[in-house]
Amino acid sequence: MTNKEFKIGELTIKPARIDRIITPQRRIFFSKIASLKADFVRGLLRARFEWCLVAFGSGIAAYFAWPVEPNWVLSFTAPLFLYAVLFGFRARPTAHEFILLALFASAGFARAVHHTQATKAPILPDVRRTYTFTGWIENIHSSGKLQHFYVRVQSVERLAPEQMPKRVRVRIKPYEFKPGDSVKFKTIMSAPPGPAIVGGYDSARSAYYKRIGGYGFAISKPETVTLTKLPFGQRAHRQLVKFRYALSRRIQSRAPPRTAGLQAALLTGDRSEIPQAQSDALRQAGLAHLLAISGLHMGLLAGGAYFMVSLFFASLGPLSRRYDMRKWAAFVGIITATSYLLISGASVSTQRAFIMAVIVFVAVILDRRAVSIRSVALAAVITLMLHPESLLSAGFQMSFSATAALVAVYRHWADRREFNTMSNQGRGNIFRRLRNGFIGISVTSFVAGAATGGFAALHFHRFARLGFIANVLAMPVFTMVAMPAGFLAVLMIPFGLESGPLWVMGTGLDYVVFVATWVSSMKWALVYIKGANSVVISFFSLGFVFLCLGPKKIRIAGVAIVLLSCVFWAGIKRPDMRISADARIAFWDPDEIDVLRVDRKRGDGFGRDRFVEQAGLKTAEKRSYMDVGSLCDMLGCRINLKGKNIGIVLEPEGVAEACLDSDLVILTQREAGPRSRRVCKAQFIDVKTLTQSGAQDVYVKDGGLEVRAANPKKRRARPWG
Repeated sequence: MTNKEFKIGELTIKPARIDRIITPQRRIFFSKIASLKADFVRGLLRARFEWCLVAFGSGIAAYFAWPVEPNWVLSFTAPLFLYAVLFGFRARPTAHEFILLALFASAGFARAVHHTQATKAPILPDVRRTYTFTGWIENIHSSGKLQHFYVRVQSVERLAPEQMPKRVRVRIKPYEFKPGDSVKFKTIMSAPPGPAIVGGYDSARSAYYKRIGGYGFAISKPETVTLTKLPFGQRAHRQLVKFRYALSRRIQSRAPPRTAGLQAALLTGDRSEIPQAQSDALRQAGLAHLLAISGLHMGLLAGGAYFMVSLFFASLGPLSRRYDMRKWAAFVGIITATSYLLISGASVSTQRAFIMAVIVFVAVILDRRAVSIRSVALAAVITLMLHPESLLSAGFQMSFSATAALVAVYRHWADRREFNTMSNQGRGNIFRRLRNGFIGISVTSFVAGAATGGFAALHFHRFARLGFIANVLAMPVFTMVAMPAGFLAVLMIPFGLESGPLWVMGTGLDYVVFVATWVSSMKWALVYIKGANSVVISFFSLGFVFLCLGPKKIRIAGVAIVLLSCVFWAGIKRPDMRISADARIAFWDPDEIDVLRVDRKRGDGFGRDRFVEQAGLKTAEKRSYMDVGSLCDMLGCRINLKGKNIGIVLEPEGVAEACLDSDLVILTQREAGPRSRRVCKAQFIDVKTLTQSGAQDVYVKDGGLEVRAANPKKRRARPWG
């Protein structure tokens, strides 16, 4: 081989061939890739802690996307193996950093596996049966004209203790019962249901992690009973529930009637008495975040306590000159946050806000930067350590996206802010302060709305187009008037002087509701968007993380990934037909985009509403498919859907004939026999298929039919399936 030749493996390449392989355009492309890689590694080293926590969350996401339930031994072996490998690459920084990321990802995967195993509790069978439960009411939620009782179960007739669910949810008529009461009632109940639509909200998975083992409805009036002695933890929890409910009723009795339900919800988390009209107006105006006790409420109350205590201690000259009073005020802030956590019900969203508040106050005590991307990441990972399943929830994604975006924007703003002489001279100008305050509120509303709006559209299929206007108009009053007055009212309750502050709070909330009603009444207040799948949500989340954590080139890559997710989102095709779990048929009219052809206008109401929302429509007119020339007789109907013949058969006797010239056969009444299944060459769906796999979506594309199930085999392999 000459010196002018190069050998790669068994292949000898001459310089002329190398020039043909590595063209100038390819050199530029590879140099850009190398530059992007170097920027990523530098960004990783600069924010190693944050990126490791992102990897931890990615491991949790990988667990929930896993097709089967992983082996817990292998899940815990992988982090140990990577930890050992890490020491072998200390001399290679790039490889060391990527192995470190893999280590945290495997740790997140293992934590999700462990949490799932530790949360496991008995679940009732899928078949509806009659049960008689005895327990105490943990919470009550309104559901139209009915109520949902969340009951902590103590005993179930004819069920052994190892078969008894920890909690159940019962739909019941409103009775004079309140949280904390002990009850006994007869129900018809089964396991929590799976997703109502393909790719929709999985209520069974949510119930699994809350240890709710059954959903059903009462068939008898509850009776008050005396329970046997409860464990200490349950007794303490029950007393706290009773105290919280009593506080809610005290607030509602002293507050202005128009806003009493809202005031109780904001101060105690009891949303059972919020009028539906107010709830709808707030949601359509983009102000629904006010109803969820989260970082905003925790920050206002705990931050307000911190400010007032700091001001009081600062007025004590000898102490303030000798000690840093902010640290004492931070302790008071932690106590206030803890109290609010307990009286508000300690939901997962409130726990997230509490963790963030405590981290901020601890940073003040330790003389560290209180608000930073690192503190946001630390709060997120603590939340994920406690509740790995919250990663998939809209609340977690919206809460931390808003916080991370605000911190990133204000950090960027502060880095480029110029403190010149002119700004110092105008510091005392009241008009300049008002202008700066308005700019701050506007920027906060815009950034938080933009950050949460994408995730809201992904999960809820709608976007409050005028949410920025509503937040700019309502948030100053809510922040400066309503919540401080509510905090003062809670402090005045022991002295019986809460009526005045509650009136002030109610006046502020009256204005907020007025703004919400005015904005929501506008024609274009709410825009509906078609649903996204898990791939789109994953890409969107990854791009958002790059935007918040990365250096300049990584932020550009984040923008590209977000745009790519939007392209995927726009390319998602809506299903042409829906078959519910109880064999109710609905499909889109090929000629009218907002007309849904159905077998019967009643039935499958919840599933059809979600099906319409997923298509990006507010509502759809329901018409019988017999009006479009469908061939129907006593045995069933034949439908032509975009050139494909679909046979709907009522009895097994009509299956053989329908299979002769149909692309899809649906048997709605009974299960088909083995002979019918064997001779039918068309795709076939019967009651057995629907019972096992849940609702089905049918797509007509590429000259064929594609059927997707709401409860596929891989979901049934998981503990909540």
